Amino acid sequence: MIQVNGLTKIFRIYARPMDRIRETLSLNRRPRHTLFTAVDNVTFNVAKGETLALIGQNGSGKSTILKILAGLMRPTSGDFRVQGRVASLIELGTGFHPEFSGRSNVHLAASLMGFSKKEVQELLPAVIDFSGLGEFIDRPLKTYSSGMWVRLGFSIAVSINPEVLLIDEALSVGDLLFQQKCIARLHEFQRQETTMVFVSHDLNAVKNLCDRAVLMDRGKPLEEGAPEGVCSHYISMLAERANTEKLETRLCSSHRRYGSFRAEILSVSLLDPEGQPRETIISGERASLQVTVHAHSELVEPSVGILIRDRFGNDIFGTNTFLSDIRIDPNPGEFSVIFDMDFELGAGAYYVTAAVHSGRDHMSECYDWIDNGLAFRVLHDREEFAGCARLKPVISVKRITQATDATPR
Repeated sequence: MIQVNGLTKIFRIYARPMDRIRETLSLNRRPRHTLFTAVDNVTFNVAKGETLALIGQNGSGKSTILKILAGLMRPTSGDFRVQGRVASLIELGTGFHPEFSGRSNVHLAASLMGFSKKEVQELLPAVIDFSGLGEFIDRPLKTYSSGMWVRLGFSIAVSINPEVLLIDEALSVGDLLFQQKCIARLHEFQRQETTMVFVSHDLNAVKNLCDRAVLMDRGKPLEEGAPEGVCSHYISMLAERANTEKLETRLCSSHRRYGSFRAEILSVSLLDPEGQPRETIISGERASLQVTVHAHSELVEPSVGILIRDRFGNDIFGTNTFLSDIRIDPNPGEFSVIFDMDFELGAGAYYVTAAVHSGRDHMSECYDWIDNGLAFRVLHDREEFAGCARLKPVISVKRITQATDATPR
């Protein structure tokens, strides 16, 4: 559905607005601009019904690619092809007229998408219903809050049943209820085999929604593959750049380990109450995660942490010694940190990421980070439940009214 081949976009950057005019009027055509390559020779394909994520830091070229695919911008070189009706969730609400009502802006936006007047009338109830704007639909947009403004834009885009949907950081619109409605609609599109390209900094959303991910950096694709592995690479890249000293990176598998290695994690283990290693536990059982570390030199505010993820890569629970106000001896040597707890988890496979770093988190100085360093499985006990966490509710039933008619109903 989407084919991108050698896509490149170069912008001219002028120090002052007048430099653009001077350059145009100059007889010797002396350049007064510098060149910035936002997208550099990018190639990828997206199959019908597939959801592709573009992730990376701000300025990596993600949004520029989406704008080119949406027809909002022309590439400098390379070519692309998008088949089918396209809807884009890019800069939601752009093109709306603040003096017009919400209803009139729906007519305006849908007409610009190529819908006839009759088609817009048929589309309107679905847009109003999804947006939840109610009586506000007939009020001028200038009276809307910013959240209401973008909700209307999102509702128009998802109500036209596109064959290709381009999404740029659009899942944070509105309140929590509306966000859940948006995600449910995207899942519905996936069941209908709508092709989607998704740009987001929300890595959990990427892991949940996407079939494949591309990590962009300075306009170039660094890695392409399963979302979990690509997201792990992205996290390690961010940590490397956040550290003041140059970190050594060990490419175990999918860039799973990195750090300065002034301290190294020797092992990550799941132990039963008797201290015996386990690979499987029963939901609710007490067990401990043990992280053994060797410090090669004196450390600065050493902290050891764990992060438990489910099989989809979603973060289930994480903590570290710093957050628990536990201080570790910074001197060289070997030590173990034990996280003892009740594993009130739903049945399934889980993975443990472990880290030793300085202070509150690994962004200050990371000594060693092992992504998915341990795998274990949780089995249901006799009290089954849905989801990944058991909250242990006390359930009671209280009758509010008593039926006066004894006739069975």
